[in-house]
Amino acid sequence: MAEVGVMPSDVRYVIPTHVHLDHAGAAGRLLREMPNAEVIAHERGVPHLVDPAKLIESSTRVFGESIMALYGRPDPVPAERVRGVGEEEHLDLGAGLSVTIIHAPGHAPHQVSVLVDGSRSLLTADAVGIVYPGLSALIPTTPPPSFNPSQLVATIGALRQMSPGELLVPHFGARSDVDWVFDRTAELVESWVDQVSRMRKLKMGLDQAAESMEKAVASDAGVGDLPIYAKVSVRTSVMGIMHYLDKNP
Repeated sequence: MAEVGVMPSDVRYVIPTHVHLDHAGAAGRLLREMPNAEVIAHERGVPHLVDPAKLIESSTRVFGESIMALYGRPDPVPAERVRGVGEEEHLDLGAGLSVTIIHAPGHAPHQVSVLVDGSRSLLTADAVGIVYPGLSALIPTTPPPSFNPSQLVATIGALRQMSPGELLVPHFGARSDVDWVFDRTAELVESWVDQVSRMRKLKMGLDQAAESMEKAVASDAGVGDLPIYAKVSVRTSVMGIMHYLDKNP
């Protein structure tokens, strides 16, 4: 921010796309430095920003204490400084700049994506899969506890209808191949759910299923083995699919 001449006191809005720790964990900390900023989040995520106790518990259960120690614990967001939005909201940022905030469930029920109206740049959040730098394969991001495949595929359809010119993807980078990212994400979400479902019927546990999907991703990327961070993403996504299948046998 300093490099582009923006002071923390100039910031009017902090918009966490969803309350997972890698996207919203620093919101409370940022507000301490940004006295004029308001947090805007989906209404289902607001309670977890104000009181992150359940979020911390859920994240610790999924990732373990060691990963949580790396993340750090989120500071609560003061209730008077957060505003919830619903299915869609238009936000005027001033100076001729505006955005459209749209509910984007599937990855998480409290997720939003944000379209910059003039440039048609879409901040996708985790509505699309992960493509790591240097690793060409796309990995669906389908974590527990609230992954829902039909909602995620429907969200991709809704975002496509907004006709974005580029996707600004948190994991990772600006993507001009909009249709490929949408198509591949939807294809792999459905494929992974089918594959994990079959493996569960064969009594395969999380470790075996994750290893199988790691090999599939490595093959898709044309590499012999995946780096550890990609393996963690694959395992977390398989865990989320298994959790969904447990709830929806």
